[in-house]
Amino acid sequence: MTAPATTYEVAVNLLRGSSRRLSRMVPFRPHMLQLNRPVVSFTFDDFPQSAADAAAPALEDAGMRGTFYYAGGLAGRSENGQKIAGPDTVSDLFRRGHEIGAHTHKHLDVHRTPTGALLDDVELNKKEIAQLTDGRAPTSFAYPFGKLDLRSKFVLRHQFTSLRGIQTGTNSGLVDLAHLKAQELYDCSSTLDGIGRILDRLATKPAWIIFYTHDVKRKPTDIGCSPEYFRQVVGEVERRNLPVATVAGVLAGVIR
Repeated sequence: MTAPATTYEVAVNLLRGSSRRLSRMVPFRPHMLQLNRPVVSFTFDDFPQSAADAAAPALEDAGMRGTFYYAGGLAGRSENGQKIAGPDTVSDLFRRGHEIGAHTHKHLDVHRTPTGALLDDVELNKKEIAQLTDGRAPTSFAYPFGKLDLRSKFVLRHQFTSLRGIQTGTNSGLVDLAHLKAQELYDCSSTLDGIGRILDRLATKPAWIIFYTHDVKRKPTDIGCSPEYFRQVVGEVERRNLPVATVAGVLAGVIR
């Protein structure tokens, strides 16, 4: 029989929940994003080998490049039934013009990781990526699992030029560079029609949309998409003549 939670445990859980909610609402790095036209980024979390094998060529065929968030501690392992890309793949993608972003070394749940351990892990992640990208330290970060709280967001806010979450939305006007919004590309929850409507809205209100997914394979997980669906989304972006850039590429053009 499970023992009932103590008053202290209940209070801690409530505070954690409030901190996680507030971290999505309170901007720690506010920035006025001024765009003359819409822009699109394609990003991949973890990232499975299938994303490199299927999505990267689809982007390249369209003259586009993506941002791949790498957690070195997962490299070459199986995570959620997916083979995670290893160092050779990371270096190859970099040479082909893709961006390699940070995702912590151990794929940490950052809001449950003590500050010292979190900073040590992030520093290791930066170094391992730099070793695979001709010494270039990553400037883009994605929160593993999309989880954060006020403390972890505060700790990480200046570690990178941008930090991306999974809160649904586009980025325009006053944005939070410590928690950029994004749009999932999952076969199980997003449709081509829905994506098309989002892209159409960009024509009337220029914004930055950051797509994210994980695996890209014929029978995707519930946090991935099929190669066919991915190519269709790329085609929808192409058809509207929307510019595409890596996360770092977008910010290099708007942050002075």
